[in-house]
Amino acid sequence: MVAGGPPACRQPGPGLPGHPRPALSCAHVPRAIDEYDSAVLLVEQRDERVIGFVSGAHSMGPIYRQMLRHWLRLIPSLFPSLLNPRRVWRILEILGYSGRGTSLAELPAYELLSIAVDPSSRGRGVSELLYKGLVSHCREHRIPAFKLVVGEGLAPAHRFYQRMGAEVAGETEVHRGEKSVVYVQQVGRF
Repeated sequence: MVAGGPPACRQPGPGLPGHPRPALSCAHVPRAIDEYDSAVLLVEQRDERVIGFVSGAHSMGPIYRQMLRHWLRLIPSLFPSLLNPRRVWRILEILGYSGRGTSLAELPAYELLSIAVDPSSRGRGVSELLYKGLVSHCREHRIPAFKLVVGEGLAPAHRFYQRMGAEVAGETEVHRGEKSVVYVQQVGRF
């Protein structure tokens, strides 16, 4: 597992595993996470190809601000989304997310931001390895617990997080009218 941004971020294209293509999540977010001291990006690679990643941070605010400092780089990645009003609205909802529902004061400050595994590598323990890597990172940095937010309808994700030991802490809405479940993962001893 590699900590920090991958040397050559690759995201699979449809039917083309490992095909490099620029994408907001692939090119800009990892760079912004890598430049934020209170965030981590762990990457799993096979044959010099990124097959999965997990990211965590104390807050997305500094990551968004870092991305906006280089707003010209964002235009090519965001342009297709900016032509779709529904996508623009969902982006604004994410940027404005303040934890409607469960009180943020009751939750850990640290958050699992994203975990993803290439479809061709699923079912091989990669997500477990990445998740455990984030737990280890938190333990090493004396972070006692982290939260994660999962859309209500994502049953496989709920089963995964529960199997990993995360416990339901409440509900929230990231996107208006769509419930999400907030989990907390205790890290254990330091």
